[in-house]
Amino acid sequence: MYRCAKCKKEVKTLDPKFTRCPHCGWRVLYKARQPIAKEIGTQ
Repeated sequence: MYRCAKCKKEVKTLDPKFTRCPHCGWRVLYKARQPIAKEIGTQ
């Protein structure tokens, strides 16, 4: 799943020939990631 950088709508499927948002036509898409908290130790 991807998210459009301009209109912020979710894009579930992409056309293999054209990487564009189907809602606004913008070409910049971000991979939507799950909000996972990472634990970092200091040794």
